[in-house]
Amino acid sequence: MATIPLQIAQRRLDTGNGVQYPQGSPVGRAMQGLGDQLSAVAERYQQMKDQQEAFDAELAGRRFKGQVAQAEDEVAANAPADGSGLHEAMYGQVDPRTGQVVKPGLFDTMFDDALPTMPESQRASFARQKETLRAVGARRMAQRQKAQRDDYELAEWTKVDTMSTSAIANSDPNDTANFEAIRQSGFDLIAKIGNPLARQAAEAAWRTNTAKALVQAMIAQDPKRAVEMLGAAQVGGRTKDDTAEAVGGSRASGNSNAAAADDAGKLMPVEGSARAFDGSSATAPDDKTAIPLDAITYLKPSDVVALRNQANTATAAQLVDARAKVQLAEQNAPAVIASTGEYPEAKPTTQDFASIYGAEDGPKHFDQFRITTGVAGSVFDMRRMPNQAIHAELRDFEPGPNSSQEERARYEAKAAGAQFVLGARRADPAAYVGQMFPGRAPDWDKITTPEDYKAAITWAVAAQQEMGFDKILPLPRSAAESLAAKFIDPSVPWRQRMTELSTIFLAVRDPRLRLEMARQLFQSGLPRLQQNAATDPKLTPADIQAREDALAAGLLTITLHPARSQYNAASFWLKPFQAADDVVRLMAKGVSFGHADKAAAALNSLFSDRSYEELLAAERAATEDAEDRAGSAALPAELLGGAIAGHGLANSGITLTGRLGTAALDGLTGLAARTAVAGGEGAIYGAAYAHGLDEDILSGAAAGALWGAGGNVLAEGLSEIGRQVTARLTGWSRGAKASEFAQNRSAEEVTEVPGKEGVGDPKAAEVEALERSATAENPAAKITDEDDLKLVPTKRTMTSKALRKEWELLHGKPWPKDPATGRNMDVSHEKPLADGGLDHVSNIAPRTREDHIRHHKESGDFERWARRRWRQKKPSIGETS
Repeated sequence: MATIPLQIAQRRLDTGNGVQYPQGSPVGRAMQGLGDQLSAVAERYQQMKDQQEAFDAELAGRRFKGQVAQAEDEVAANAPADGSGLHEAMYGQVDPRTGQVVKPGLFDTMFDDALPTMPESQRASFARQKETLRAVGARRMAQRQKAQRDDYELAEWTKVDTMSTSAIANSDPNDTANFEAIRQSGFDLIAKIGNPLARQAAEAAWRTNTAKALVQAMIAQDPKRAVEMLGAAQVGGRTKDDTAEAVGGSRASGNSNAAAADDAGKLMPVEGSARAFDGSSATAPDDKTAIPLDAITYLKPSDVVALRNQANTATAAQLVDARAKVQLAEQNAPAVIASTGEYPEAKPTTQDFASIYGAEDGPKHFDQFRITTGVAGSVFDMRRMPNQAIHAELRDFEPGPNSSQEERARYEAKAAGAQFVLGARRADPAAYVGQMFPGRAPDWDKITTPEDYKAAITWAVAAQQEMGFDKILPLPRSAAESLAAKFIDPSVPWRQRMTELSTIFLAVRDPRLRLEMARQLFQSGLPRLQQNAATDPKLTPADIQAREDALAAGLLTITLHPARSQYNAASFWLKPFQAADDVVRLMAKGVSFGHADKAAAALNSLFSDRSYEELLAAERAATEDAEDRAGSAALPAELLGGAIAGHGLANSGITLTGRLGTAALDGLTGLAARTAVAGGEGAIYGAAYAHGLDEDILSGAAAGALWGAGGNVLAEGLSEIGRQVTARLTGWSRGAKASEFAQNRSAEEVTEVPGKEGVGDPKAAEVEALERSATAENPAAKITDEDDLKLVPTKRTMTSKALRKEWELLHGKPWPKDPATGRNMDVSHEKPLADGGLDHVSNIAPRTREDHIRHHKESGDFERWARRRWRQKKPSIGETS
């Protein structure tokens, strides 16, 4: 549709310069009609445009109001909690005198942004509405700000109300001054609330809440007393909330008491309620401070009923708690006190026991409880005491004939505690020391490798010895049961079980500890073995006994020969290599006169971060294991090495045999001279051997001298016998000189080969002798020669340096120095290793070198050991004599 411009449509026919048509002519009438039509169209268009712009302006105004409402919500949401600055941020500040905007707000910015969007014809009208819209909106925002302030004050007061009533409920209900101070503080804050209605509601709620809190404090302290007081409140009369007079009537009537209370910020009880609490009900029991009962009068009847029910419930719960408290204390207190030294909960009193068991039986139960906890306290006191200290303390507390009953009771508690502690130590000593030192004790559940077992057992044994236990076991019961279960597990191949267990036994070098481990495993494994056998109906008693015997035999074999047990369980293709290595090691020991381990350790120390002492201990342990695996072949291999060394020395001329003119001497003089020379050479060999094994050199020299002298006597005796036989067979002159016969023998026949004593499989008798041998704490009586032969020497398993370190760790002080030399004192084994003493920190003591030698001399050890070596070889001499 074509649009007619407004300025053209509003014009009529121009009568000026245009062509004039006669009035009555048809053309004139036609032109006049056209002009009227155009004017009508223009007016209609203007009306439509005005209507459209008015509609658009209404929509823009509505959008602006919506934006303003949204902005008001956002400003209110971002305003502070108390609503401060809410009105100003939205509508700014207007000078009330001039009506001018002093400080524009968000409304001004939004209005200026919305004005250009209005139709041009409506802008003036919209601009005139600005202040009207501002005034309406400002009133609306002022109301929102005030409402937000009221909410803020109410929320803050609610917090104060909650904290204050909680403080009252947790306080002493007899402390009137504290209650009045809290209540008055609340009234003071309520008076500053701006909203009168909120202030009146808060005041009424404050009275009720403080009263409830006070009653709850009474319930918490003495619920039975609270029940009595609440019952008196119900019987005595109405509360102030029963009538409007208590809250508003008194003010309206101008009652002087109520007015005075309002002025002071306190509320007085009504006369009837005051009389209800008069007398005994208004006074706290046991002459305590009176409770402010006037506060209770502000409780509603429904509140009184609810609080009384709560008090009744608390009374019943208190009785239940008291019974549970007594019973739990009877059950748990002894164990807790024995473990920690104190009972964390409140101990029940005689009255608690009387409340539960009655006036007659209550004191009896309490006395029994007191005795039991006393014993538990003694147990805790003795947990970390050595056995000697426990016995000493018992002697100190032992009552005399004139002792009081209390002293006797204290001694009985101590004696019972000592019996419990000593019994627990004997039952499972290794586990007991672990409980004593939880931070230092090994975690047996995490121990898997042989080295871990060695370290854990060493620590456990040292701790038991330090505490003076009369029964020392290397393993806790749980660890023994675990190892025994693995050893008798039929699902695992027998070779694997033997290998794993023998590897653990190999790590423990002390034979005594190995024997104790075997006993523990047998005692732990036997019940499990019997239980497994009981589930198999096919097994006869003979089969079960055979299994038990097999268990004992297997454990004994591993104990006495762990290395051999491991070797026998190894794969067949590994055995030749291991045997060859053992033969070379044993021959090297003989060739080097016992110095092979030292040489290997010194060489390895050049390429290892381990110390020389640790490497030497490892080498000697390997040599000991090689002797165990070789069995009876160990001594010949070692003697063969010694023979090779002796033959080499003889061929090199490094020998005393036949020297010093002894070969030319005849008769007993020659025999004695040659025997003395042989003894001297044997002493040299023996001293060198003892030095290589870190044994006493004097003892080694003495033993070597005996071997050399005895070997010479034996050799010449055999030579004489051979000469006699030869003479009979060949007619050799009976008077031929022995020297001539000796000259006809080869060097190998007259050279003594140093041997090794004490090598062989330990027998059952030796194990029994080992068990009967004395310890450092219980020295044995004088050892006879017969008993001396039964003693099994202990192999060195630890170096002196390692023992010194363990001694320092155990005693908490450095190893002492020899004042004469300034060096470390000797590591003296209190029970000598040659007599089966432990190579352990529990069997050592620091001694000076002079004191160390004198100690053995005064004990007659050197002479006895020399006699032992002689007696061990005496049967072989007797057989040839």
